[in-house]
Amino acid sequence: MRILLIEDDEVLLELLLRALTSQHYGVDTATEGQTGWDYAQSTSYDLILMDVGLPKLDGIALCQRLRAEGCSTPILLITARDASSDRIRGLDAGADDYLTKPLDLAELQARVRALLRRGEIPIAPVLQVGDLCLDPSSCQVSYAEKPLRLTPKEYSLLELLLRNPSRVFSRGQIVEHLWTFDEPPLEESVKVHIKGLRQKLKAAGAVDWIENVYGLGYRLSPKLNAPVAEPPLPEAMEQPFNRALEDLWQQYQGLMGQRLAALQIAVRAVEAGSLSEPLRQEAEQAAHKLAGVLGMLGRDTGTLLARQIELILLEPDPLLPAQTRQLVVLVQELGQLLDLTQPQSALPNLDQSSPVPLSQRGDLDPAPLRVGGVGGAYPLNVLVVDDDPVFLAALRLILEPWGIRLTGLDDPLRFWQVLPAAAPELVILDVEMPQLSGIELCQAIRNDPDWQGLPIFFLTAHRDSDTIEQMFAVGADDYVTKPIVGPELLTRITHRLERIRTLQTLASRDPVTGLANQPQSSRSLERLLQPQQGFCLAVIRVSELRQINCQYGHATGNQLLQQWGRLFQAALQGTAVLGYWGDGDFVVGLPGLTRTAAAERLSALLATLRQQIFSAPDGSRFQAVFSFGVAVYPLDGMNLQSLYQVASATVDPWQVGCC
Repeated sequence: MRILLIEDDEVLLELLLRALTSQHYGVDTATEGQTGWDYAQSTSYDLILMDVGLPKLDGIALCQRLRAEGCSTPILLITARDASSDRIRGLDAGADDYLTKPLDLAELQARVRALLRRGEIPIAPVLQVGDLCLDPSSCQVSYAEKPLRLTPKEYSLLELLLRNPSRVFSRGQIVEHLWTFDEPPLEESVKVHIKGLRQKLKAAGAVDWIENVYGLGYRLSPKLNAPVAEPPLPEAMEQPFNRALEDLWQQYQGLMGQRLAALQIAVRAVEAGSLSEPLRQEAEQAAHKLAGVLGMLGRDTGTLLARQIELILLEPDPLLPAQTRQLVVLVQELGQLLDLTQPQSALPNLDQSSPVPLSQRGDLDPAPLRVGGVGGAYPLNVLVVDDDPVFLAALRLILEPWGIRLTGLDDPLRFWQVLPAAAPELVILDVEMPQLSGIELCQAIRNDPDWQGLPIFFLTAHRDSDTIEQMFAVGADDYVTKPIVGPELLTRITHRLERIRTLQTLASRDPVTGLANQPQSSRSLERLLQPQQGFCLAVIRVSELRQINCQYGHATGNQLLQQWGRLFQAALQGTAVLGYWGDGDFVVGLPGLTRTAAAERLSALLATLRQQIFSAPDGSRFQAVFSFGVAVYPLDGMNLQSLYQVASATVDPWQVGCC
């Protein structure tokens, strides 16, 4: 389980970190509230533990901000013993629990376990499925009453699966839950730990309890009866995909050979003591691009070698003798692995800077992959900006079988020309590009009034804290490390877009009536103010809403507003602009109608509203008094505010409901 710890006292931070990691939790730390906010936005945590008195953004304000953004992660506050007001304000702000200083570490661990147990499905303090038991309080695991010896990561992985039975976790999600920013996983780490846990469970008698869901990830699937072998992976998806990757490798062997040659030239220059800065930069870029793409082409070891070569080339000159020897060996191993024995052909003509989506280009036929794809399950437009055409072509193979329409661009200087034609729902930017970095491009997008809300992912080969902090500082929504793993990227994209769409809906809808709120409906109404067409604005006001709230309670008032919202949608949805502006004001925009026609159009709705009878908590029943008025554009006003004032002041006695 992964915890975010936010504490500005270095001594207490270290003490809490040791206490939590001793229980096998993955812990990310921050020393001020703004950094904590950035971490919480970028990663899914199982628990947030924070002090109230934080610099830049205090704990209570941070808690309010998280809850306002829809974050449901349990929050545990740390307060001073005599600060009862902080505890009250913290709980009111959305915190789930609090601890007072000085802290009792045993109590802290117990409260953390209690909060982690909370969820939609109650979970017992001891996690048990069949004969498999995990006790979070003692970190002991047993099967058929025999203890299992697990590594800390294997323990954490098993706990994650037991706490979320039947849920499928991608490798990216497992990394988010179990690894911190300070301990990024090595290549294939998740697979290694899954394999180790499976072997230990199998040796104890729990055979095939961790299921591999092809293309998605892993889940706990206990075989409580006779063991059943896992079904083979569907050949219709796997084999064509592997063939397409191999075809792509053959197509770009010439470019791979050029990059390897750049490294070999740099090695000879290092050995001769004549490595120039341009030559070093060219070799470093070649290693960087090889590291980013070889893993996607099924050559994971090549990614590891290229990444080590890149790190050595980033060291200041002159290199130490040991570094030189290591560089020589690594480049030799990379050359043997790639086995580029064929003649280096000219670089294939793949003009990814074209605004035409890759799915419409003929450079690589994706038809074999489409046989096994899900055929449009995620109809999304994604614009990817990366200066490596091989990476763009490989990414196309990964995403397009899932219905994602991909537009690739290898020249960031043409971004603003391509953007309107691509009309993406999400942009993916490489951090390191020679003409214009992804950081600079992200800043430009966030400063553009038309595109500043566009979700932005970063691609990076590094997970150092400085790079991550810089990405989120300029407005990134998420980042993905190279080489890309398809299901992880797909999961991150869809989850992010679903979250953004949910937040946009929450931001544009009144939570009680379900109608568009004042800012959202005002924008829609403004577009109807056209001189060439008629327009009427109607205001229907619950005249005694405040008295109803005072006399019967806000729950009763909300019940009235909810019922009215449903009636408005049933009567007018699709034919009018509907909005709720607060304080009992329902606003209706009716295009193309005169005042008389608007009144006739609303007469049936008004009659229905008069018939509504509501029950109060004391058992009494009442009807709502309301007023109704209409204003006509441009006769009664030239803007929305003046029309609203006229409609609000118009009350016809025959249109007033009575109690």
